[in-house]
Amino acid sequence: MYIVIAGGGEVGGELARTLEKAHEVVVLDRNPQAKERFAHLDVKVVVGGATDPDALREAGVDRADLFIASTDSDEVNLLASLLAKGLGAKETLCFVGKGGYVEVLTDPRTAEILGTRIDKVLWPQRAMAKEIVEVILVPGAVDTEVLAEGRLRFVEYRVKEGGPYAHRLLSELPWPEGVLVVGLVRDGAFWSFAHPEYPEVILEPGDKILFVTTLRAFPELEAYFATGRGVRRVMVIGGGNVGFMVAQELLKRRLEVVIIEPSRERCEWLSQELPGALIIQGDGTDLELLEAEGLQEADAVVAVTDNDEKNLLASLLAKQLGVGKVITRVSRSETRRLFEQVGIDLPLTPRQAAVRAVLDYLGPENVEHVSTMDENIELLEVELPGSFRPKPLRALAAPQVAPIALERDHRVMLYREDLEVLPGDRLFLVVAREVADEAVARVVG
Repeated sequence: MYIVIAGGGEVGGELARTLEKAHEVVVLDRNPQAKERFAHLDVKVVVGGATDPDALREAGVDRADLFIASTDSDEVNLLASLLAKGLGAKETLCFVGKGGYVEVLTDPRTAEILGTRIDKVLWPQRAMAKEIVEVILVPGAVDTEVLAEGRLRFVEYRVKEGGPYAHRLLSELPWPEGVLVVGLVRDGAFWSFAHPEYPEVILEPGDKILFVTTLRAFPELEAYFATGRGVRRVMVIGGGNVGFMVAQELLKRRLEVVIIEPSRERCEWLSQELPGALIIQGDGTDLELLEAEGLQEADAVVAVTDNDEKNLLASLLAKQLGVGKVITRVSRSETRRLFEQVGIDLPLTPRQAAVRAVLDYLGPENVEHVSTMDENIELLEVELPGSFRPKPLRALAAPQVAPIALERDHRVMLYREDLEVLPGDRLFLVVAREVADEAVARVVG
């Protein structure tokens, strides 16, 4: 496909990196330095504004199979998408940060008024907020996902120095019935249970163990990693879109929520929209303010300002004061690993949800990218076609590929070596991103 990406920032750059091997990609960015930033990728870079018709023509939108608007401005993305459609782009995807735009642009009447329509409106901040809430509600976990309409739970735990699992042989650890060890993540690399070195893996602090469990077994697995009381009080630093949505969901679950936001106007708005939350106007990196507002008593801290440095500082202060779980928004990928190295439990970036949404849009209808962990590990759901030749589940496993479960006739079954996979089954896979396309092709091909 011929794909034009407007905006070469964090989201656009990640999309370009993900798509350049399988597609012809053009990046349109107003910053002249974009050519240097993308020099290592097989993409064409056009310097110009996303709403400049001449720049759009130079980027070739008239022959684009797909136009993706991913600048950091909702208004620019909306206008660029409409212009691209008018200039001949076959399909347009538009990223937005405000929920109001999603409601308006998905209303059929909007297309009638505008005379054209944007094919897909994507809201990655919403997916990020949902992920944060899920992780908060599972004490000890650094990532979690619900599968098979709630009948399975995928969960990731970090091995801690001095904890019960550090320096032990992973393959010999006992786990509850109904729990499958998917593999581990070490230094960002995924080793599945089919990795040749897996039987000899000695867990080290910082390793992350991946599990999939039945609904019945999940509470028992939680107890293995429980470190104290459940989550009751959450402090959110940054009252922007993500912070607001996180607080909104936590309040629905009757948790105590404190939001620290520097803007007085935003604080007034939050107070009206979230009457159950305590709204504090102030700097989330002010240690005296944090202590006065009881940061040390929080069970979890969520730092989601639009500034990486402030998020990092607030998160480090939370860790210093003994907060059990710290979740942090990260804009730049190069700082994500740094955040983990200094002890942040879960550094998240909206671009993970953005890439997932685009891959789902481009990919086969029978493949869904359910989640992305550690930036480069995909959780996939694949519906096997009628042409699929039955085979044992173990035949689909590989060092970086773990078939973890399948769903058949509304019945869910965890991985067993002798379990036969049949046409029409829904297969759940955990794969390293670099082999994801190959793994899917091997399954459905």
